[in-house]
Amino acid sequence: MMRASALLRRTTSGLRGCRRLLACIAIALLPWADADADAGAYPDRQIRIVASFPPGTAMDIVARIVAIKLAEAVGQPVVVENRPGASGNIGSEYVAKLAPDGNTLAIAGVTITMNPAAMGDRAVDPVHAFAPITRLTTQPVVLVAAPSFPPNTLAELLALARREPGKFAYGTSGVGTPPHLAGALLATRASVELVHIPYAATSQGINGTLSGDVPLAFTFLGVADPMLRSGRVKALAVTGRHRASAFPDIPTVAEQGFPGFDVTSWFGILAPAGTPAEVVLRLNRELVRIVNLPDVRARLVGMGNDIVGNSPEAFAAEIRADVARWGPILHAAGIRGE
Repeated sequence: MMRASALLRRTTSGLRGCRRLLACIAIALLPWADADADAGAYPDRQIRIVASFPPGTAMDIVARIVAIKLAEAVGQPVVVENRPGASGNIGSEYVAKLAPDGNTLAIAGVTITMNPAAMGDRAVDPVHAFAPITRLTTQPVVLVAAPSFPPNTLAELLALARREPGKFAYGTSGVGTPPHLAGALLATRASVELVHIPYAATSQGINGTLSGDVPLAFTFLGVADPMLRSGRVKALAVTGRHRASAFPDIPTVAEQGFPGFDVTSWFGILAPAGTPAEVVLRLNRELVRIVNLPDVRARLVGMGNDIVGNSPEAFAAEIRADVARWGPILHAAGIRGE
């Protein structure tokens, strides 16, 4: 009888210890439970996408296409806010300083990786200031000429430029833009002297060629698309690593004697550094799905874009590589930002 009582006491004591242990484990797990609940609730209010270039630009249009679909996916309003200026640095800096809660995002372009070299300490550091979510699209720059301009290939143009140095000008959308970088890099690689004429807006760069003010223009493929299809300008080369899917007959600069030549514009979504990983992954899943929707893909490709939709890790690696690559090129070309 005594042995049975002792066994009962030991069993009861053991049960009390188990209950205390389970209670301690439950308390310890509470922060993780709260984090999961918070992640599941995101987003619980409106999301803003800040575009660092004006309304009506390619960046703004891409942002609005994506915003409509993202609102449908997350069940909250998604609005686009334009904060242009300083080659995109004003909008980028604004987002970088906000709370890392996923409620305000930036749509950025390749200029964000050029600005550190062009602007020095005034530029936002894209490597450390943001949590990359995904690169949405990529788009090459295209070198176009007036139909009456004699050269029909890049080789013919460069041969003419060597015979008459400093005579031929090209228009771009401004100093320090990807079209300007493409022109400066080509002139350096080919050892020719071309005159840069910067315009105030993307459309003005090609309009100078249409009006006969300048014989050449470096511009974004999406901008040149209707002029190319109507024969109002002719293309001599695209500046991407590969031929553009929308114009597969236009050869690249690289395949015309300049291996490794690659000046490509892109648009991607960033969040402030420190944004929770679960929020970044949620946004990545939704945005990758969105850019691959048939109707969205058709609109973006129709603007001259190729679809990307990569992982946060891949996008972060591309940003680091771009910053390292553009610095020496901009310095060699003497390009300075606003």
